[in-house]
Amino acid sequence: MRKNILLTGHPGVGKTTLLKKIIERCSHLALTGFYTEEIREGGVRVGFKAVAMNGSSCVFAHRSFQTSADHRIGKYGVRPEILERLALPHLSPYRKAADLVVVDEIAKMELLSMPIRAGLLEALDSDCPLLGTISLKGTGVIKHVKERDDVEIFKITPQNRDVLGHQVYRQLEEVLKHKRQQTTDNRQ
Repeated sequence: MRKNILLTGHPGVGKTTLLKKIIERCSHLALTGFYTEEIREGGVRVGFKAVAMNGSSCVFAHRSFQTSADHRIGKYGVRPEILERLALPHLSPYRKAADLVVVDEIAKMELLSMPIRAGLLEALDSDCPLLGTISLKGTGVIKHVKERDDVEIFKITPQNRDVLGHQVYRQLEEVLKHKRQQTTDNRQ
């Protein structure tokens, strides 16, 4: 059974929205991790903030951030060190004996940080299931994560996004049930 579940799709299709709906259904679980939100001013996207499962947040990418060229993604200056301070502690499933690690998004901005990359790979390798979003396109780490044997990918489209949440949640329930059974078997 593939324990890591990732949502993918074109930008703006609703990956984070669907992820947040699934997170709401998992409120009875011990969650760790983070998701991202757009920052808009006058209807225009100007940046991104990360929000940890405990509610703390930080702005890690913004049009106004003056950064070197290697820390620019499109119109946005990215400050990986800000994201690291918030997200790294929350990537560990051992932080609070988490049932589930949430990562939104496995993409260029977030992967500018080598510690975030390492934390992500450790979370994927752990016994704890991971639910996240990942870029539709990408090479390097993005491609490697998608090709892992323990990763199940669900592609969101405008046609399936309203029903896909139920399918993903059912798969997640099966993964968690399997994890609980393994834990019980290991104790005996």
